[in-house]
Amino acid sequence: MKGYIVRRLLLILPTLLLLGTLLFFMLQAIPGDVASTMLAGEESAASPEAIEKLRKELGLADPLYIQYFRWLGKMIRGDLGYSAYFNQSVWDAIRPKIDVTVTLALLGVLVAIVLSIPAGVLSALFRGSLFDQGVRALSAVGMAVPAFWLGILILLVLSRIVGWAPPAQHSGILDNPWSALQRFMFPALILGFRSAAVISRMIRSMMLEVLNEDYVRTAWSKGLLPRVVIIKHALRNALLPVVTMLGMLFASLIDGAVVLETVFNLPGIGLHLIESVRGRDASMVLGMVLLIGVFMMVWILLIDLSYKVLDPRVTYE
Repeated sequence: MKGYIVRRLLLILPTLLLLGTLLFFMLQAIPGDVASTMLAGEESAASPEAIEKLRKELGLADPLYIQYFRWLGKMIRGDLGYSAYFNQSVWDAIRPKIDVTVTLALLGVLVAIVLSIPAGVLSALFRGSLFDQGVRALSAVGMAVPAFWLGILILLVLSRIVGWAPPAQHSGILDNPWSALQRFMFPALILGFRSAAVISRMIRSMMLEVLNEDYVRTAWSKGLLPRVVIIKHALRNALLPVVTMLGMLFASLIDGAVVLETVFNLPGIGLHLIESVRGRDASMVLGMVLLIGVFMMVWILLIDLSYKVLDPRVTYE
């Protein structure tokens, strides 16, 4: 297993290189640049000479291949570059925002697991019942409703009807757990609900298939306790494809975090990414997308390693 983990970790670097290269040239197709954004004002626009001067100072007037190799050299050294728009290094700007996005995504995963596993298992065990029909109806709603719309609707209901709104000032989850919980509660519930809608349907389908297998019927015939048959024999084998789907859903959780951070004004990577795109700050956008890429690859590696826990027959050699 150690050799497998080392090989997967070594693949991160070429994958990031390919991702960064594609994104670098895609960003060049966006009209405008950070120089024009920095000098643009609502009352008066900067002269073309001033914009061109700033572009030369920032190296944006250099040929595209020179800009690319300059960025590539920095990335190989582990330097994400400097953001002229935010007037600080990319890493210094991103570092305090990582915990917000990671906390939101992990809470979304936790909510999805807590909601989806009981719902999917019970829906399979009581197939055709009112509970089963209700779970399927809710899952259809969860897959159809956009995250931003649901977030705006919840904020409107809380503020206009309930008369309550999340704290305006963000606090770290270790500094002020209660205030942080109020800030993260509804975004995490929205993320988890939408993911649970997909996972619960998958668990239901896999449980219906597994419950008809010979080894499950044999376990029932031995007189084992129902919870032992369902959890140890049926659910454990049904979770393998679900875990694979959970790895893919983590990408949608990150996407949803970007949207919900904007809706709920959470100072995470998603909100900062939106501000960077508006500012045409290519260095910041590149740095954040590469960081999200690292999160995704590490998460997928952890998902792959979890197969061995669920099924000892899985081998990585």
